[in-house]
Amino acid sequence: MSTSRLGQAEDLEKYWSKHLGDQPETNVEIQSIERKHITAFPEIEDYPFNGQLRLTGTFSFEIPGRKGDSFTQTGEYQYRAGSGLFLLETPTDLVDSDEVFSEINTQLSSTARIEEALSLPRDSFWRFIEAADSVETLRLRGPEGTYDAVQLLHLLQYDDPIETLRTNPEFSDLRNIENIESALAAVDSSSEIEGIQDLDIDIYSTLIDEVEATYWFRRWTANFWYRRGELKLDAETEDSREYLIQLFERDVLNS
Repeated sequence: MSTSRLGQAEDLEKYWSKHLGDQPETNVEIQSIERKHITAFPEIEDYPFNGQLRLTGTFSFEIPGRKGDSFTQTGEYQYRAGSGLFLLETPTDLVDSDEVFSEINTQLSSTARIEEALSLPRDSFWRFIEAADSVETLRLRGPEGTYDAVQLLHLLQYDDPIETLRTNPEFSDLRNIENIESALAAVDSSSEIEGIQDLDIDIYSTLIDEVEATYWFRRWTANFWYRRGELKLDAETEDSREYLIQLFERDVLNS
């Protein structure tokens, strides 16, 4: 499985070339570029970017050593011209993706820019999260406080959620939610609550601080992380990775 950091850019295909690393004092070099047009998976109905140009390839990044020396690591990138999505895959934690983005943007100068923190339409992002096969973390910030909605969902599966909230230390963070016991008392039974979409969250007054979710494609998984504008994805296969990307493009970036 490989983890990719996500960014977004416009018209990058017009300026992307191996010459980006020709300027002096740069730590990034574009080593290869492959151009291909994308075909939508049949599972992604109404995919809006079918046939879009995709640029893929490798880059090298020079990392300064502590003794004045340096060493080079390589990574992979992908840019999708229709949606503007840019994916950066670094091999180890030694390569800081923020530094790579910064170096590339320096080379691009004023012609184009890769935005590292994406501003996502709230309603579209919620639909994407609700489409996940499982949500491991959904940390929210709203008028009632900051809490993990997945933990709240778990609490509602107990026979007596209010007593469990009071006595089980696992749910201590939820005790800080304003009027939490009144809200729990209003739920008649756990059968009413099957998923995140059943929690009746006011998405327009609630910010999403952090998400970790899993999506299945055929027999393989793809994982998605979001934390305050920074996005990453991980996948077992190239197909499950492409499936998750197309789903994200359709549900979030096309709005």
